[in-house]
Amino acid sequence: MKTRFMTLIALAVLTLNSLAQDNKQSNFNLSVGTDLASMYFWRGSQLSAAPAIQPWAEWSYKGLTLGTWGSYELTGVSKEVDLYAKYTLKDFTLTYIDLFFPDNPALNQNFLNFNNKTTGHTAELGLSYNGSETIPFSVYGGVILYGTPCDPKVNDSTAINHSTYFEVSYLGKINDYSYTIFAGCTPTESFLYGTKKFSIFNAGLTAKKTVKVTTDFSFPVKLTLATNPISKKVFVAAIISL
Repeated sequence: MKTRFMTLIALAVLTLNSLAQDNKQSNFNLSVGTDLASMYFWRGSQLSAAPAIQPWAEWSYKGLTLGTWGSYELTGVSKEVDLYAKYTLKDFTLTYIDLFFPDNPALNQNFLNFNNKTTGHTAELGLSYNGSETIPFSVYGGVILYGTPCDPKVNDSTAINHSTYFEVSYLGKINDYSYTIFAGCTPTESFLYGTKKFSIFNAGLTAKKTVKVTTDFSFPVKLTLATNPISKKVFVAAIISL
């Protein structure tokens, strides 16, 4: 019995080691982390006035990435749970993301309800050019696929608007700092974005630096200064990634 038990352990160790080698050779990767945000700012809007904890996890294989991201305001008022899939080929990425807002009284809280007219989910399909050393610009375009309660037509709350968002960013670097100058717009009216026609409603600057604490520990810090010309508001948000 003891010999058989030791044999099973040895086989298990060999199998796990073989899988680990296969995963390494096949570009398999699993990453997890948590961001601490002074506030939750998204596309020209403040979704969380208080600080928030934003955990995330990603599983990737070659160009395919599956992930989840969440935001939980420390006061407990604002919550969000996202699931997404991305496929990257060279400098381009195709993204599908599903957003869900737990405890939002205006939205259906049944996570399994995907009826377009009543669901609490919102989904966007987007395509981005991620920039390169020779072309230091990134471009993103996304359209809401479903989720009428979050993206209704301005004059008909029973129909989805299919709001579209475009963002162009310049990618730069100064010494130890990387920065992004961005501008986001929508070509049509949108209840989701608070626009009545073509409008630039999200513009600003993001700077990022990695702070080294010890030889073995460092963390990125990101600061964003942004404005929404439609609402005439200015936002400053900081994020520390752990």
